Amino acid sequence: MKRIFHVISNTHWDREWRYPYQKNRQMLVKMMDNLLDILEKEPDYKAFHLDSQSVVLTDYLEIRPEKKAQISQYVKEKRLFIGPWFILPDEFMVSGENLIRNLLLGHKICREFGRVSKVGYSPFSWGQISQLPQIYTEFGIDVIMFYRGMNSLDSPKAEFLWEGADGTVVLASRFSTMPRYNFYFYVYRPVIHNETPDMVAHPWDNHEISFHLTDPERVGHDYAMIEAEDGYYKENIRPWVQKLIDEQVNDFTTPHVIWMEGHDSSGPNGKTPKIIRDIQKMMPDVDVRHSTLEDYVAGLKADADPAKLSRVTGERRSAQFDRRSGNLYGYITSARMYLKQANFQSERLLEKYAEPFNTFAGIYGLNIGDEYLNIAWRKLLENSAHDSIGGCSLDTVHTDMMNRYKQINEIADGVFERACQFLAKQLDLSHAPAHSIHIHALNPVQFNADGPFELYVDIPEKYDKGSVKLVDNQGEEVHTVILERLPSEPVLEQLEDRPMYYKMVRYRILADMPAIPSFGLRSFQAVPVSQLGTPPVRLLASKGGRIIENEFLRVEIGDDGTFTLIDKAHDTRYSGLGYFIDEGEAGHAWVHEPVKPFGDSRLSESFVTIRENNWLRAVVEVEYELEIPEDLDERRQGIHSAVMPVTLALTLSKGSRRLDLTAEVDNPAEDHRLRILFPTGLHAKVHFAEGQFDVVERPVERPDTSDWVEQPMYDYPLYHFAGVKAGKKGLSILVNGLKEYEMMDDTNHTLALTLFRAFHYVIQPASKQDYEEDKGSQCLGKSVYHFALMPHEGDWQTGGVYAEAMRKNYPPAFFQTGRTAGKLKTDFSFLELDNGNVIVSAVKESDARTPNTYILRLYNPARTRQTTFLNFAFPVKNIEKTTLEESTGKKLRKRDGKWRVTLNSREIMTLKIITKS
Repeated sequence: MKRIFHVISNTHWDREWRYPYQKNRQMLVKMMDNLLDILEKEPDYKAFHLDSQSVVLTDYLEIRPEKKAQISQYVKEKRLFIGPWFILPDEFMVSGENLIRNLLLGHKICREFGRVSKVGYSPFSWGQISQLPQIYTEFGIDVIMFYRGMNSLDSPKAEFLWEGADGTVVLASRFSTMPRYNFYFYVYRPVIHNETPDMVAHPWDNHEISFHLTDPERVGHDYAMIEAEDGYYKENIRPWVQKLIDEQVNDFTTPHVIWMEGHDSSGPNGKTPKIIRDIQKMMPDVDVRHSTLEDYVAGLKADADPAKLSRVTGERRSAQFDRRSGNLYGYITSARMYLKQANFQSERLLEKYAEPFNTFAGIYGLNIGDEYLNIAWRKLLENSAHDSIGGCSLDTVHTDMMNRYKQINEIADGVFERACQFLAKQLDLSHAPAHSIHIHALNPVQFNADGPFELYVDIPEKYDKGSVKLVDNQGEEVHTVILERLPSEPVLEQLEDRPMYYKMVRYRILADMPAIPSFGLRSFQAVPVSQLGTPPVRLLASKGGRIIENEFLRVEIGDDGTFTLIDKAHDTRYSGLGYFIDEGEAGHAWVHEPVKPFGDSRLSESFVTIRENNWLRAVVEVEYELEIPEDLDERRQGIHSAVMPVTLALTLSKGSRRLDLTAEVDNPAEDHRLRILFPTGLHAKVHFAEGQFDVVERPVERPDTSDWVEQPMYDYPLYHFAGVKAGKKGLSILVNGLKEYEMMDDTNHTLALTLFRAFHYVIQPASKQDYEEDKGSQCLGKSVYHFALMPHEGDWQTGGVYAEAMRKNYPPAFFQTGRTAGKLKTDFSFLELDNGNVIVSAVKESDARTPNTYILRLYNPARTRQTTFLNFAFPVKNIEKTTLEESTGKKLRKRDGKWRVTLNSREIMTLKIITKS
């Protein structure tokens, strides 16, 4: 087959990784200055690709604002390719909505410069999510190129067909040998620098000038090249080009071969056209062209024969089989778990509280035409860059990230509070007494929320009688437990007057509230009383905390600290749950290398303490002091000189179908991984985990892979839950920001959840640099982890796992007001769906901010088609079905006075809601 070799000049630009953002940006500015100079002076330099992202432009233009017109010119002329992403994410560590906002912002920025590169070039993420084909297609992108998660056993040839979770099929490529930098290593470096691909030690005696700061404060800085050798080793062209051709000869099914000329933080070289011309002269049979990804994709689409291509389905997490494919390097799932937890917290505040209720408030008249949420989303997306959220960067990078999370949360909290204040004024409480006190519950999810909720009620000191009760709109008393009563003087902030304070008595209570409606509000009056009535049922914990029981579950804590969980409704028993295993870690951010011996909490003395016990909730703690090695040297010698306190709190509430768990750890040691294990006894061929718009099934079986270059990873990512089912029995674990689990292939089919993985931090771009002072990767000190166990009937769908996970992670928010005289009812839903298998992903303003136009995004994670009716509390004029890009619209019809939508299995549906003005 006559080949066309497409040389694609590019960079892989990590916004922050080896260097913090501000230092890295100085390198970016230097690179971009050089690039624009080349594009201006070298008409034969066809094009350069900015790595599928657009954030580099905004970062650059903050320093060089005068360059915007020049950049726009090259973008429009197709000499500079940008987007479609804002930043290069890790797909598994963030929410599905996060990924969509990333593409939306990327498109918006790119359009400001003239055009968007509609190529699914994905030089990021340790593996690829199952819904990427659908997401890309919804943005008008129909070819995907990636290298992590796809090996040559999955597809013997570089090109293949990828069927996503919903059935969307796209043409895809895994590249080939040294996937995203083959021409760079095989040809560019030998020709320009006279270096072989594996050469990493640089000779001092080249005709170059390097630079290094040597004072004590800065001696740790890297060397820099301030005058590079202007070399050109023409004699290296023929042998190295031929070697690259030979190593790829059987990998491509079309005439089109992709040669990538770029590397991490690399820049362009004006000699690239000369290299290509010399290849053409010296090897006239080699049709090599300075090309673009768009030209390459056009060739693939024209010449690929789908009938001859391999077909793969679902998520891609394959390890490297041979050198024709890339490695997975996927253990970023447990690197610096605190980042994953912080990211989840920011996502939940933005997606489930601030944004939807800001939108609802806007529909009812609040002026929301500001940039608060856009600023918060941008900062969240900046933290979603793969080397950032991956936890594999310098401590200083992750310190910057935590500051961004802090700012995101402050913005989200402020926007949510503003929405609540506005909505509070719209409520009709005119019937209430003049000085009445009201508690309002806002439910941020589509599932009705009920059961005991913890909240605070402030009673003015002059009205306090020693206790408080809640009464609903029908005058029915809400069963309540007073947990704490104390004097309080909360500050009253007001623009109209100086800050003052109220003299209050603050009650921390548990309230057994009836169902708070879907995306809705329910109000209660707080009434001062002298004392509460007699509790109607018995305490939940007994026998010194060894037994906890409610209507559905019974928990029995054993002498070794493990517990038995009994699902009373289905007469199912799970024993030996909740023990901790600590193992040594000799790997790094990307790779887990376990080191024995393992520590086992069942071999340590445990202490059981009742922390709370009433008829609405019981909290029992199991405490350990695990003796573990201080570091890897001690572990290899069998020494255990460190003591790690671990506490597992078990919380069971009245009416709950799940057991809530909280692990608190004070880690004094380095280089180890701590997991909590739950033997399920459920012998199944697959386990399942919820991720980005999908619930993925993964095999339990582990084939022989001893001859692979890289061993498969059996610790998998999850977002809200993971579990297993056998027959009619199922057990799931619900998580709050934790990202790594394993279904062990042992006799008990044990479900293991990673709490943290502490490792020695190294970066190995050239030498194996050692960052002894960077201890953030060791996760030292105190940390807290929230999760839950839920036994259920059948799989996640029949067992109602999705709804329970949403209720756990997104509980109602509460606020207190006095009497208001608005027009809204005090018990209603802003939005209702009548099918719990259709999940709401977003309620927001339209991206174009068209007046009276809002976005409702739904998805169906189930295997079967689902239909739901949509009911709104506000008048809706029209609903249009649009794309994720929000670029087209097809009107829906009302049926029998109701809006009805049908979603195919795993379909993501975006609707434009046009309200009446």
